[in-house]
Amino acid sequence: MQASIHRQPVGHVLNLTDEGLCLTGRGTPPQGCQPLLLQLPLTLSGCRELTVMAEPRWHDYLPNGHWRGGFKLQSDAKTAAALTTLASRYGDN
Repeated sequence: MQASIHRQPVGHVLNLTDEGLCLTGRGTPPQGCQPLLLQLPLTLSGCRELTVMAEPRWHDYLPNGHWRGGFKLQSDAKTAAALTTLASRYGDN
C-alpha cells in the first residue's frame, strides 16, 4: 500500500494497526503531524483511498539508503473503522 503527502509518494506501508503504521521510503521521512493519503490495493467500503493524520514517532535509516518509521494515526470514525478492517486482514497479528 502506497502512502502520499499532498499527492506526492513518501513510502510504502510495512505494517499496519488501527492506531499506527510503519512506513518505508527513500529520502527524508515525513516530519511533523500531517495528512497522509493511503492508497488501498482494493476497494474497501467503497473507498480506494483513506486520509489520516500521521504523527511521526520514530525513524531510522537502513543500510540500503531507505528509512523506516513509525507513525501514530488519527482519523474520523469511518476511517478508523476501515483501518481496523485493514489491520485485521493484513496487519501483523
